[in-house]
Amino acid sequence: MSVALLGYVNFLPYLCRLWRGLDWVAQYLPDQGYFISGLLFFGAFASLPAIPLIATYLSRGRIPATFVLSFVVATGLLSFAHHNYDLGSDAQAALGLVFFPIYVTVITGFIAAVSGGIELLIRKTIASQRSRSVRR
Repeated sequence: MSVALLGYVNFLPYLCRLWRGLDWVAQYLPDQGYFISGLLFFGAFASLPAIPLIATYLSRGRIPATFVLSFVVATGLLSFAHHNYDLGSDAQAALGLVFFPIYVTVITGFIAAVSGGIELLIRKTIASQRSRSVRR
């Protein structure tokens, strides 16, 4: 599952741009001389949002609400950031490819921490209510 999440996060920027045509997808592909190294560089930063997703998935035995919420937040933020981002608009536009994944990672990690805490409190409350009903 971790490899699937990593692949999903890496291919999502290309999938978000597909609806505008292959020219928009080609903006995210490096030149032919630097194709492999450019894809590795882009993939290194694009993989960052997978960290909180993998952490929330591995922290529980089954798929909890925390993972689903984190997955939806990461997908939404990455889709919003990449769907209409024009790299040809400015000389410094490529910096967004570095900062978008960092922002998404921080926001997704925060959402995962807050929702994980809420989910933990709910589970403890339910467990204490069950133990009280068993005692009676």
